[in-house]
Amino acid sequence: MRNNVVLLIIIAFAGALIISVGVNLFISPDFAGFGGELFGEPVVTYLTDEKGDGDDNNGSADRIYDWKDHPVYIVGDSLTQGARNDILKTIGDATIDAKVSRNMATGVSIIKGWKDSGVLADDAIIIVCLAHNITDSTLKDAQEVVAMIEPGQSLIMMTGHGRSNMNPINEYLRSLPKAYSYITVADWDMTIAQSPSLLSDDGIHISKKQGNELYANLIQRALEVTKPMR
Repeated sequence: MRNNVVLLIIIAFAGALIISVGVNLFISPDFAGFGGELFGEPVVTYLTDEKGDGDDNNGSADRIYDWKDHPVYIVGDSLTQGARNDILKTIGDATIDAKVSRNMATGVSIIKGWKDSGVLADDAIIIVCLAHNITDSTLKDAQEVVAMIEPGQSLIMMTGHGRSNMNPINEYLRSLPKAYSYITVADWDMTIAQSPSLLSDDGIHISKKQGNELYANLIQRALEVTKPMR
């Protein structure tokens, strides 16, 4: 009888300990869940060879171009603005111009201003995160951005997520690496689709810190595989 009581006490204690650990894991802000849902894998698309075979998520070990040796310029919208501190923490120094409700046309104007004022370096890496606020001229404006890149520079374009009217520009952006070796696509649409709980109820804006971290990690991943126009 005494042995049974001791056994019951041990079982009760073990059960309480398991429940306590489980609760702490559940409420921890850094816990990603058993399936890792909060931390989707950054998806990028770039030219892996001169034949035009684009790929995603697989870096090339023999790249000699080191993005850390080149100035980074980022133009973006409210998502970029919200993730600004995480971007700087992740990739270090960068010029970031981001505001709410920015569209691709504004990005064209900003890049042009950088060029005309001599601010934009000849070996700049330009990152454009403006595929969320769609206008009638978004596709044309994106084409103008592509045309503005000069030898020695490289371009990273980020897709948008959350509305069906973003699909045409996203598909256009995804097609670019096969035509231009110096363009990389940071596919936010495919990346955040793995972790929708990081977004607010509108399905567009980031609502959790892990979302900003994922956004910054996506930019870093794109930088790691970018290369300049030759």
